[in-house]
Amino acid sequence: MPRAPFQILVIPFRRVGEQIEFAVLRREDMDVWQAVAGGGESGESPQQAAVREAREELGLDRPVALYPLQTTASIPARFFADRNSWPTGTYVVPEYSFAADLTDIEIKLSDEHTAAQWLGYKAANDLLRFDSNRTALGELHERLLAADLPRSIE
Repeated sequence: MPRAPFQILVIPFRRVGEQIEFAVLRREDMDVWQAVAGGGESGESPQQAAVREAREELGLDRPVALYPLQTTASIPARFFADRNSWPTGTYVVPEYSFAADLTDIEIKLSDEHTAAQWLGYKAANDLLRFDSNRTALGELHERLLAADLPRSIE
């Protein structure tokens, strides 16, 4: 299925007692640490793509609470192989961010990643490679501290 001209980012988190941990994943192809990331498929909404990508990359066998975040980013279209199938004049694609509550859920990584770590906010922030990941992580961290998650979409 053709790739849609947008990207999604999903920050997995879990509650361990009074602590909150965030999952960071090491990409197999780029050897960098990031959150769940992927492109939408033709006809998918960003929310649908986030649900699908989280299931695929984290090996989820049941629905989890997924929360839309305010963080968005722009990624140059030149980084995507499918660029030629997108409308003429597509120079950047938006990246939409979400959070996934994985409390008491085990991660089973897809072949896209070689490792996962559950870390506190500072350690996760320090390990993430991309600014958009750090911005979304920061938003999620602040929302969790303020008990201000938006309504779940799943």
